[in-house]
Amino acid sequence: MLSACEPQLPPGQYRLGLHDAYERLASADFDDFESERHCGIRIHIARQGVPESTVTWQVTSSGRRMLSFTATLTPVDDKTTKVEISIPRGANGREAYDGTQQYPRPAVNQPVRPAIEEKIASLLAGRPYDAKRMAAEYSSDSICTLQRGGREIGFCFSVNDKPGMSANEAWCRK
Repeated sequence: MLSACEPQLPPGQYRLGLHDAYERLASADFDDFESERHCGIRIHIARQGVPESTVTWQVTSSGRRMLSFTATLTPVDDKTTKVEISIPRGANGREAYDGTQQYPRPAVNQPVRPAIEEKIASLLAGRPYDAKRMAAEYSSDSICTLQRGGREIGFCFSVNDKPGMSANEAWCRK
């Protein structure tokens, strides 16, 4: 009951000390995020941290880096931490997978920022990741939906596929 009386924190701030916030992010499992956001190609998410400062996640497919994002932690006070999420910008000046770009074989459903923000918030709030917390317009891109559907019926896509590859060539390969 007392927590209801506490003032609402600004966006990006959490009622966790710096050490606890870092530990939650540095030890986080991203399986639910991966399952919900992949685009029908196999992806792997690995993390690397700088204690009590940053955690960076690398999304790779077939050994290629497809996306990275970083949570930078800053103490507000002993019991509150501010978390800023950054996604590197490409040569075009926009964040990767921002929802305005096309990829021949997208790795993650875009725009990805709302999903990353939800995953980080869920970890720091101690609750399950919930894609329904994102607005409907952030739920799907058409190429991703096509690839996911193809994988469900037995097609296997790879970031190494060549443009114009036929359906027969895209069947799962070992």
